[in-house]
Amino acid sequence: MFESIRRERHHETEKLQILGIGLLVGAVLGAASALLLAPASGEETRRALAKRARKAYSEGTELLEDSWEDAERAARRAARMGMKRARRQASKLRDLGEETLASGRQRLRDLGEEAVENGRKRMRV
Repeated sequence: MFESIRRERHHETEKLQILGIGLLVGAVLGAASALLLAPASGEETRRALAKRARKAYSEGTELLEDSWEDAERAARRAARMGMKRARRQASKLRDLGEETLASGRQRLRDLGEEAVENGRKRMRV
């Protein structure tokens, strides 16, 4: 169970890393191509780059928020699964404890009866 959660968390981390690298590469390529291919003046190019940078920042922020929400959902799901498992284990342990107690009580009764019977036999002799 924990292994599947670890694998899922690792998979989510890999997806975020790939996305981050893709955003970075895209931003660098976009900036480079804008500078090389821009027929506009330096001022116009800087404004266009700033606009693209703001857009990339906005999209990155949105993506980060979505990823954070996904991570929170996964953490809540894992916590619920852990609590269910803990409850099942606690129930099993309680049942085992009750069985052990009942068995011990019966054993004490049997030993008590045996002791009484042995005492009676000795009294007769």
